[in-house]
Amino acid sequence: MRIGINCYLLEPHIGGIKQYFLALCRELLLHDDQNQYVLFYFDRNLSELEKLGPGLIARHGILLRDQGEIRQHLPRIDLYFCPFGSLIPRPLPLPTVVTIVDIQEVFFPQFFTLHNLVARFWHYVGSTKMADHVLTISAFSKETLVRHHRLPPEKITVAHLCADERFYRAREIARRPAAALPERYIFYPANRWLHKNHDLLLRAISLLRERELLAVHTVFTGYDQKNGYAIEEKAREYGIGDLVTQMGYVSVEEMAYLYVHAELMVFPSLFEGFGIPLVEAMAAGCPVLAADSTSLPEVGGESVAYFDPSSPEALASSLHELLASPALRKDLVARGSRRAGDFSSARMAEQHLAAFRNAAQAYSRRRYLWQRYGYKYLHGVKTLLMGARILFNVR
Repeated sequence: MRIGINCYLLEPHIGGIKQYFLALCRELLLHDDQNQYVLFYFDRNLSELEKLGPGLIARHGILLRDQGEIRQHLPRIDLYFCPFGSLIPRPLPLPTVVTIVDIQEVFFPQFFTLHNLVARFWHYVGSTKMADHVLTISAFSKETLVRHHRLPPEKITVAHLCADERFYRAREIARRPAAALPERYIFYPANRWLHKNHDLLLRAISLLRERELLAVHTVFTGYDQKNGYAIEEKAREYGIGDLVTQMGYVSVEEMAYLYVHAELMVFPSLFEGFGIPLVEAMAAGCPVLAADSTSLPEVGGESVAYFDPSSPEALASSLHELLASPALRKDLVARGSRRAGDFSSARMAEQHLAAFRNAAQAYSRRRYLWQRYGYKYLHGVKTLLMGARILFNVR
């Protein structure tokens, strides 16, 4: 098959989905000799696409000015794949596949603006309904799509993500960041989205200082976000400003150093479709303490320690226990190293190829015509009604 891939939403600051895309494309372009790939890309994508390796863009890329131009190339492809959560354009008269990593907005609408809620409904529901097959990144996410998008289970393939392969060689590639680091610290890598639950971690650190007289230095990495969580301001409010180091974006080599030298990686996120940092940390030999929510137990298995992400007391207790026990941390490292081997780009690519084959078999001209002349307009009406309902409830 000749498979077209829409790269339009690829940007530096989009978190784990960028890592997913780059790892997947690198694997498919270098190792799949049964299919051909065409990357529909735009000027905004070039800096990230260059990370795939020399020559790959020249051999596989088609530079476009607008997503609408993709239609001009449809006669020369056999299947169309959108990996960033939205099938654009849609519907199309050929087999289509879309990746939806999660539908967080269903569970935590308070983290989204009205515009974002309506846009997600329009794009995500419309995409999963109109695509011939849907990929997602965990059994947890698949179950939520079956329940909330009312999709048949056989329409969805789960493809677990993987860590960048360099984290499996973390000690070899590690480079100390230029910024000053505490001698002993815990580590939380996450952009400042509200669902990442930075506040719980700060409150737990504050409790440990107040009740146990224990100073737990914490290093944060990740991009700031519009209306995101103000780590430094809140840390000062909680009286732990001196215990917090905020580093922003760091390279893979610097991230490897932080994992290797951390006492543990803590991951208090309220909602994850997968949770790539768990695999990164396990691959790098860093013990992991994570929330017992959404997909995280599926990813960590029995190789991660867990806590209730709604309770700062529970997190403080778990931190105290692990920081006081080198033996517990050593055991988590050993189990985590074995667990990290379960995730690979080759396995992820195999699951995508299976989804592509399923889409090719599922496509029908009759279904496409219904989507084009019927469902598309029905979904538009549903989106307008959904937005009106939200607006009415807000007021």
